[in-house]
Amino acid sequence: MQIFLKKKIVFLFLYFFTFSYCYGKWQVFREHKTFTEYFEMGSVKKIDDIIYIWIMFDYKIAQKKEKLSTKFYSKYDCKNMRYKIITEIDYKTNMGKGRIFEYKKNLNTESDNSDWIYPKFMSENFEKIKFICNF
Repeated sequence: MQIFLKKKIVFLFLYFFTFSYCYGKWQVFREHKTFTEYFEMGSVKKIDDIIYIWIMFDYKIAQKKEKLSTKFYSKYDCKNMRYKIITEIDYKTNMGKGRIFEYKKNLNTESDNSDWIYPKFMSENFEKIKFICNF
């Protein structure tokens, strides 16, 4: 009985530790009226002046097609202050959890088929690039 109880305690500890670690890696970047924007700082990969990162929008109310969150894998060109979305995934649950999702875009990270986005000076997206590039 005592061995079973120890195993159960170890299992519960590992379960909660793993869950809190996975959930905690998303850090709030900014609060909007309709969603909260998160960065996954552990996913940052920098190659020369290009930064790759996962970003998530967690919606306060369901959007089109009942989505409650969207994850974006993007690359940011710090030298030219531009970005492009490589992958976009919509989820029907908050915080990008669950198995019900839809890929909107899934491109090879080496592909230059999609257009770069050049945000206006001092816009929210311009400020986001500055923040990511100074990380």
